[in-house]
Amino acid sequence: MRTLISLLSLSFCLGALAQQTYQAQPTDDVWYYDQSFNPGFTSILRVWGDGTNALDPNGVRPGLNFSYSLAKWRLNGIPAGRQYQVIRAQITVNQTTPPGYIRSEGEQFPLEARPLSNTNFSEQSWSYSAPNNPEIGATIFGESRMTNYRTDAPFAIPIPLNVELFEPYFNAAVNQNNGELGVGFVSRMDPGGQGGSRFYRFYSRNDTGGRGPVLQIVYRVAGDVTGDGCTDDADLLIVLFNFGSNNAQVDLNGDGVVDDADLLTVLFNFGNGC
Repeated sequence: MRTLISLLSLSFCLGALAQQTYQAQPTDDVWYYDQSFNPGFTSILRVWGDGTNALDPNGVRPGLNFSYSLAKWRLNGIPAGRQYQVIRAQITVNQTTPPGYIRSEGEQFPLEARPLSNTNFSEQSWSYSAPNNPEIGATIFGESRMTNYRTDAPFAIPIPLNVELFEPYFNAAVNQNNGELGVGFVSRMDPGGQGGSRFYRFYSRNDTGGRGPVLQIVYRVAGDVTGDGCTDDADLLIVLFNFGSNNAQVDLNGDGVVDDADLLTVLFNFGNGC
C-alpha cells in the first residue's frame, strides 16, 4: 500500500521533471550562395527562391535565383543510446530592419526549415565549391509565422516544427550523428529581380547583439513518466493508476486523457534508457 501511495504521489510531483529543454544558438551557420561575401563569418544570413520553388528544381547549387542558409547545432547534454519523445520544438530567427517584404508576402512565402543530408560543414572551412556540401531535403519541418511583423525594428520570426516529422530526425542526430543536428533555411520568396530586396535577411550566430537563430526543443525519454531517464515498472504503474484521468504529467501524447495510447507508449518503450 505504501508503494502505491508513493507512486501516486510521484505521478504529480515528478512528471514535470521528465521534460527537459534544450535551447541554444548554432555552433556554425553559413550563407550558401555562389556570390556570397564572407559566407562563414557573416553576421547576416539570406534566403530567397524564384517565386515558385524554394530549391532549384535542377538540383544545382544555389546561385542567382536561389539562396539558402545552413545551420547546425551540437546537442550537448542529451545522452545517446535512448529514444526521445519531442514534445515541442521551434526555431526562432530575427529579421533585420527594414524587411524587404510586406506581411502578406511573408505569409505567402514562408521561411522553411528542412533537414540536411549531412553536417560535414563548418564556418572556418566553408567553401561553396566543396564536393560534400550538404543537400537540403524535401521534408518541411516547419514554416515561419509573421505574428511579430514590423517595419520599424528587427522582429522575431518563429518557425514551429512539426514534432512527428522532427522527432525521428532529432533521434537520429542524437544517436547516429554524434549529437549534431543540421537545418537548411529556404523560401519560395522571389527578391523581385536580381538585386531586389524582397527576401529573408536574418541575423546569424556571429551577430554581436546575440540575435542569431535559436533552436528550442522540449523533450523526454520516450515513455518515461518519472523523469529518472528509464522507462520501467514505475512508469507503467503510474500510467495504470492514473488511467482515465486528465493528469497532464502522465498524459504522454498530450491528448487530454491518460488512456490506452499512453499505456502503449510506455509498453513500446519499456527498457528505454535503462
